[in-house]
Amino acid sequence: MVRTRSDHLLYSLEELLPYDFEKFKFKLQNTSLEKEHTRIPRGQLQTAEPVKLASLLVNHYGEEYAVQLILQVLRAINQHLLAEELHQLISPETNHSYRLG
Repeated sequence: MVRTRSDHLLYSLEELLPYDFEKFKFKLQNTSLEKEHTRIPRGQLQTAEPVKLASLLVNHYGEEYAVQLILQVLRAINQHLLAEELHQLISPETNHSYRLG
């Protein structure tokens, strides 16, 4: 089964420890958004577990922007390895490119 961006997004959220997940939600609520996007209501964010948060992000922002936002927030909370892993998972052309020779 081919994994979608949403699957990778959920995986990244599930990899966060509880304290880091709470930091993620706090930072998400306080991060700058592109003009055309509105914030997810704070009440929905505060109670969301990883599966619900992944669903909220994709439904509210669309898959493409949700991934960009998650990458931005992961880096902001110093989860650089997880951000890099997500970036690699959603960029298959970089995963499968190699040199012959």
